[in-house]
Amino acid sequence: MWKRDRPRPPRDPRAATPSLGVGVQVYVVEQEPPTPDDWPGEPTGVIIANGDRSLRHVSLPNDGYTHWVVAFSEPQLRRDGSGPYEKATIPAVLLVAAEPAEA
Repeated sequence: MWKRDRPRPPRDPRAATPSLGVGVQVYVVEQEPPTPDDWPGEPTGVIIANGDRSLRHVSLPNDGYTHWVVAFSEPQLRRDGSGPYEKATIPAVLLVAAEPAEA
């Protein structure tokens, strides 16, 4: 067995960032500038399915064409007052994965 003399390089911080997929807890960020179909207050939920995806961009996981179906933790209203919605199809660019819980 050999021993490593050099220190290990620092981990890439992006490697620890959770990616999006079914079962991931997320929150929905508001668009800039605000639009009537925003989800105000950055609601939270869980991704339950993949949404529509453009076949032109199948290799880009976080492009403007990728969508996920999110089940909200509680029913949500849109900025224009429509709703309440228990789930919605949301573009991936508006979703941020929640930090993993520490045990």
